[in-house]
Amino acid sequence: MSRHVVIVSAHPDDMEIGMGGTVAKLAESQALITSVVITNGGRASNPFGWTEQRMVEVRREEALRAARLLGVQEVVFYDQPDAAEEIDIEAVKRKLIELLARVQPVEVYTLDEKDDRHPAHRLAGKLARESVRESGIVPAGGLWAYEIWGPFASWDRIEHIDAYVAKKMLAIAEHKSQVAAIPYAEGVLGLNRWRAVFADPKEQAPAGAYAEVFRRVEPAL
Repeated sequence: MSRHVVIVSAHPDDMEIGMGGTVAKLAESQALITSVVITNGGRASNPFGWTEQRMVEVRREEALRAARLLGVQEVVFYDQPDAAEEIDIEAVKRKLIELLARVQPVEVYTLDEKDDRHPAHRLAGKLARESVRESGIVPAGGLWAYEIWGPFASWDRIEHIDAYVAKKMLAIAEHKSQVAAIPYAEGVLGLNRWRAVFADPKEQAPAGAYAEVFRRVEPAL
């Protein structure tokens, strides 16, 4: 029986930065992964002087290439404006509820709605949580938040990604329009290294070299 996983992100590169190693790990385990990208990413870092529409087109292609590299089966773009205050909340929730009903995922991943410093990230996490609750679907494997703009002080799950970190770096590199200005790969690689080395103060030695961590989210909050 197929194991379906849904990942809900705000921007075209969030998944790769925050949990690209775990995505590659899930794909290798034969999980069928659907990635949802809420905004079109058109107002992102733009050192090229492109129009917003050109940025949207470029970022869509980058997201598709990165998803294929990680083993994601389906990428769904909701094409909402790249600003939290302009997102059509009800439209997004309606689409998410429909997708959850269609896919019946065993796990759902999203951004952190509490401590992430990016407003669109917090909103994506909130919409994912509320959609899971309102859909009535209870993912057997849980609803999880991943970290980007706000490292977790505590977490409920750690995934060692030693065998997948190179693929994660390649996936982030596919987002050429973004890494041209901001070295996301370097930043998150340092975080993933820290997570593995400082995972448990009681350990005699680290269990791995690189890791991603997740918080469990209760849909009914």
